Amino acid sequence: MLKIAKEGSQYRVELFQVNRLNTLFSELVKAQLKELVEEPGISVIFNLEGIMFIDSSGFDVLRTITEYAWQHGSEFKLCNVTADVKELMVLMELEGE
Repeated sequence: MLKIAKEGSQYRVELFQVNRLNTLFSELVKAQLKELVEEPGISVIFNLEGIMFIDSSGFDVLRTITEYAWQHGSEFKLCNVTADVKELMVLMELEGE
């Protein structure tokens, strides 16, 4: 489900062959991301390039992993957020979290 590349203490992660983060696979994505951010000092960059839609369960994944990373002394960031997803983030009041 996730395409993962490690460069030093940083993981670059992206969804593989899908353009949405939704209920169908959000729990699997959450489990995979949790494994990555459990290591203190690690940085995980989640590339959202090409992701056109995120539903409430997908946003729950992003929120949960952000908090989980902080609790474990690691970092979780998003990059290449599309305008459509950015608009949803503003509506869901997630921008800046």
